[in-house]
Amino acid sequence: MSEGVLRRSSYGPTSPVVGERGARTRERIISEALTLFATQGFHGTSVHDISAAAEMSRATFYQYFESKEEIFVQLLDECGGALVDVVRQLGPLGPTLEGFGNLRSWLLAWAQIYDKYSTMFVQWANVDSSGTAIRPLVAGFVESFDARVARRLKQADLEGLSAPDAAVVLTSVVNRFNYLRHVTSTPTAELEEPLYHLAVILQSVLFPSTPVEVTRDAPGVQPEWLHPRTHGVTVVPALPASGEPHDRFAHLTSRGAATVRELMEAGGQVFAERGYQRANVDDIVGVAGFARGTFYKYFDEKLDLLVALSDQCRGEALEIAHSFEGIGPGDGEPLRAWLAAYVDFHARYVGVIRVWLERTPSHPALERDRAVVLAAMRRALYAALDRVPRSQPLDLRVAEVFQVALLERLPETYRPRAKRARTPHMVELMAQVLERGLLTPR
Repeated sequence: MSEGVLRRSSYGPTSPVVGERGARTRERIISEALTLFATQGFHGTSVHDISAAAEMSRATFYQYFESKEEIFVQLLDECGGALVDVVRQLGPLGPTLEGFGNLRSWLLAWAQIYDKYSTMFVQWANVDSSGTAIRPLVAGFVESFDARVARRLKQADLEGLSAPDAAVVLTSVVNRFNYLRHVTSTPTAELEEPLYHLAVILQSVLFPSTPVEVTRDAPGVQPEWLHPRTHGVTVVPALPASGEPHDRFAHLTSRGAATVRELMEAGGQVFAERGYQRANVDDIVGVAGFARGTFYKYFDEKLDLLVALSDQCRGEALEIAHSFEGIGPGDGEPLRAWLAAYVDFHARYVGVIRVWLERTPSHPALERDRAVVLAAMRRALYAALDRVPRSQPLDLRVAEVFQVALLERLPETYRPRAKRARTPHMVELMAQVLERGLLTPR
C-alpha cells in the first residue's frame, strides 16, 4: 500500500530503529500473532496471548508494538501491497482470446496472493465488520483498491457497465470466491478448472459480446460440462429435512411477543453493525430500550438470541429461495423485484448471514439453518439455470459460489457507501450481473 492507506507510526520514539536482535524479536512477535489470529481469531487473541507465545513479557511486547491492532495493520499493509502489485500486472481485457487469457491469469495471481495471506484475508473480513478502530483503515484501502481496479477497467471498453461498478463486482466476488475456497480447503494446485469457469462467468459479465469460441475453446483446460441441460436431465437437489421454524415464543402474551420482537430486531441491528463477536447484551438492550433483566427473561445469553434470529431468518430465506426457482431468461422485471426483496431481507439479517458463512460461532442449530438455506438456494439456482440454453461449459458448483458471493458481498460493499449508492442502483447492478453471468442464453 504505497499510498499509505493503512500505514501508521510505530509505537514509541525509538521503535522504528532496531538492531538485528530487535528485528528478530519483532518478526517473532508478528509470526506468533499471525498463528494466533489463525487459530483463535483476531478478537479472541490478546496481547497477553501473543506475549506468552513469543516467550516475552508484555512490557517487551510494548517496546515494539502499541497493540495487537498495530500488528494487524502492518500485516494488512503487506498483503494489501501484494494485491496492488497484482492489479499493476493485469494485462488488457476485452472480448478476445488475449483478453480472456489475461483475466484468467489475473484470477490465478489473485488466488495465489490470497493463499499466501489467507489468515489476514479471513480476519480482514471479521475486523471489517466489527466496529473496531481498524475498520476505517480497512474501508479506506478497499475503496482505494477498487479505484485502482476501476482505472484499469476504464481502458478495457466495458460493455454497458461503468468501471467503478464493474470494479466493485469484481473485487467483491473474487475475494468472496477465494474466501469460500479457503473454507473448503481447495489448494491452488486444483484451481485451474474452477478459475476457468469463474473467468467464463466474469467475461460474460464484463464483455457479453465475447464470441462463445473465445471462452469455450480457450487453451490449457479441458472443462467438465456440468450444466443440467448438458446431461439432458434436470439437476435439482432435494432439500434436507428442516421442518418449520420453531416458534418458541408462541405461548407469550401479545405484550411479551412484542418485547421479544423488539429485542430480536435490536439484536439483528447490533450483530450487523458490530459483528457477533464484539456485540454484547448491553449493546442490544441499549438499542431496544430495555433493562438487562428483560433480556434475560426471554434469552439465556446473546448466543441464544442469535439462534432464535437464525431460526427466524431460515424461515424467510426458504421463502425467498423458493421464489427464485421460477425466474429464467428474459424475466427482467421478476428478477429485479426478487432482488429488491432480497436486499431488504439481507439488510435485516446480515449479521446472521455473516455468521452462517463464516461458521463462527459454532452451534448445531446455526449449522442446520446454514445447510438448509444453502441447499434451498442451490436448488433454486439449478432450477433457473436448467431453463438457460448454453453452448459453453458451466460448472454448477462455481455458478453457485458466484451467486452466493454476489448476493452476500455486494450489499455489504455498497451499504457503507450509502451516500453514493442508492438501493435501486444496486438492485439494477446485481440484476445485470446475474443476467449476463448466468441467466442469458450463450
